[in-house]
Amino acid sequence: MLTVFSMWGRKLLCCAAFAGNGAAWAAPWTQSDGGIYLRGAYASETLNGVEADRADAYGEYGLSQDWTVTGKVEAVAYEGPDSILDSESYRLTARRALWRHEGWVAGAEVGALYGATAAGVFGCNAAGGEARLSGGYSGQRKGRSFYAFADVAVLAYEDGCRRDRVELGYGSQLSGRVHLSQQLWLEQGNESATSYKYETMLSYHFDKFQLSGGYREEFGSAFDESAWVIAVTVRR
Repeated sequence: MLTVFSMWGRKLLCCAAFAGNGAAWAAPWTQSDGGIYLRGAYASETLNGVEADRADAYGEYGLSQDWTVTGKVEAVAYEGPDSILDSESYRLTARRALWRHEGWVAGAEVGALYGATAAGVFGCNAAGGEARLSGGYSGQRKGRSFYAFADVAVLAYEDGCRRDRVELGYGSQLSGRVHLSQQLWLEQGNESATSYKYETMLSYHFDKFQLSGGYREEFGSAFDESAWVIAVTVRR
């Protein structure tokens, strides 16, 4: 089961935004009881020479130390005649922490989907579901925080479309307020193209929010894709 983070029409923005040691999107960590994580992101993308704008809003709420609910809305718009590929999607899931030990954590996540910015007009434009297993580690090294995680996910839709995805991520604190995160997506589907993407993001942690910017690029499919990404994250 392979996953490459395929962003709609074969590219998907899932820019990873992290605060401190805890990852929020597509990772095993849960929020604390009553904890809130909110992120808004924008990407200026290019697909085979065609420009596109992508935006998403993502949030998490901690129901308890072990349960977190997540929600995401995403939309993408292409310029010119490729606007036929414009799409939007919705996602609602519940994440459960299954095991913790000395910085290690394992979790599972299930939820409902509608639409997909990962497959465009090639399918996945119906209601569906997602199941995900993940594991990760976070800790300190030489006085600086870091984390690493791996996810395996299956997305299946009523119209018969299916996407299999693997996500790998790593992040580290470069200095007091500056953090680096790197992520790799490997994805394939039965009705849309295989995709392989990597992303590098730099983040600066202000007192009340985090500002991130970076670059994402396709490296293993028939499509020439790249994107500049910015994100704002709030966590409490």
